[in-house]
Amino acid sequence: MAVTDVSDLKKRRQRKKFGRFLKKFIIIFILALAVVLLIFTKSSWYPKLDGILTKIPVAENSTELAGGNFPIAIEGGAAYQLEAVDNAVAVLDDSHYFVYDTNGKSVFTQQHTMANPILTVSPKKALIYDIGGNSFSLMSKYKCIYKVDTDYPILLAKLSSNDKAAIVTKDDKFLAVMKIYDGMGKNIFNYSSIERIIDVTFTSDSSGCYITTIGSKDGVLVSKILYYRFDKIDYDDLGNPMPIWQTEYLETLAVSVRLFGNNKIIVFGDNLCATYDTDGQLLSTYQYTRDLTGFDSNSKIAALVFNNTEQRSSEIVMIDSETGEEKTFDMDFIVNSIHVYDSEIYVHNNRDIIAYNILGEEVSSVELSEDYDDFRKLGSNVFLLGYDTINKIDFN
Repeated sequence: MAVTDVSDLKKRRQRKKFGRFLKKFIIIFILALAVVLLIFTKSSWYPKLDGILTKIPVAENSTELAGGNFPIAIEGGAAYQLEAVDNAVAVLDDSHYFVYDTNGKSVFTQQHTMANPILTVSPKKALIYDIGGNSFSLMSKYKCIYKVDTDYPILLAKLSSNDKAAIVTKDDKFLAVMKIYDGMGKNIFNYSSIERIIDVTFTSDSSGCYITTIGSKDGVLVSKILYYRFDKIDYDDLGNPMPIWQTEYLETLAVSVRLFGNNKIIVFGDNLCATYDTDGQLLSTYQYTRDLTGFDSNSKIAALVFNNTEQRSSEIVMIDSETGEEKTFDMDFIVNSIHVYDSEIYVHNNRDIIAYNILGEEVSSVELSEDYDDFRKLGSNVFLLGYDTINKIDFN
C-alpha cells in the first residue's frame, strides 16, 4: 500500500471516529437539555402525577353477610354492648351476658340482675358492673371468676391487661373512692379523693395506674392526672396514699386517658388533646374550638372526629404517637363511629365502613346493605351492631 493510501486511510478513520464522537455528543447534549427542561418546568407537570405513582389500591370487600349462626338475635331490641374478648365476642344486654365464638356459636351464657349493666374488657377477660348499683363480676370466656358487692354505688370501673379491676364509688366523706382488686377479687389498693374521678388508666404492666380527676379552679373546670404504683406506697397524714407524681391542672374537661406509644399517655378533653410522658411532663397539646364528637387511639395513632351537622361533613385529625405529627383530612359525610386498629382508622357512616392509613389514604371499604349503629373488628371479621341483630362480614 502506498504512503498516500495509508495517509488517506488514516484521515478516513479519523473522520469516522470524529463522526461517531459528534453523534454521541449530540445525543448526550439533547438528553441533558431535556433533563434541564424537566427540572425547570417541574412545577407545571409534577403535580399532575401526584398520587398516580404512589396511589394505594383500595380493597373493596364483599357486601355478603355471614350465614350459619348469623345473624345473632337480640331479644326485644334491648340495648346491648359488644366487645372482643379472647378471640371471641362478649355481648351484654339488660338481662344476660353472652359469649359467642367468631362463627356465632354460643359458648357461655349467664343471667344477671343489674339495672344498668356496663361492659369493659381486657384482652382475655370481661368486667361487668352495675353503674349506680352495688355489684361487679369478672368473667372469662367460659365462666364467672368472681362477683363482689360494694358498700356504695359504682360510678366507674376499668379492667387492666392482667385482670386487675379498678372500681370507683363514692362514700359519706369523699366524692370518689377507688379500690383496686386483683384477678381473684382481693382488694389490694385504695384511694379517696375530694375531686371526682373521671377515668382510671392502668399502666402497661398493671403495676400502677393513672387517675384522672376533675375539679374547679377560678370558676373553670380543670383536670389533673395522678400516678400511683401499687407496690410503692407512701401515705399522707390522713392515711391516704401519695402519688408518685401529679400534673398541673389542665384547663379542659378530660373525657378519657389512654396509653399512647412508648412511655406516653394521651388525654382527650372537651377543648384539647394533650400528651404526657410517663414522668408527668407535658409534651404537646392540640386545641380545638369545635365539638369533639368521637375519638379512639392505640399505641400507634390517635384519631379525633369533628362532625359538622349543618354541612353533613366531618373532619378527622390523626396524631402519630412517635412523632406527634398531626394530619387533618375531610369527609363528605357524617362519621357515626370511629375505631383504631393496628395502623389504620376505621370510620362508619351507617351504610359504609372505610379504612384509612396514617396518611389519610383510603385502603379498604365495604358498602353495607342496611343501617347499623356501630361495629367491632376482630381479625378479618367485622361484627355489625344492628338494632336487634348482630351480623358479620369479612373485611381485609
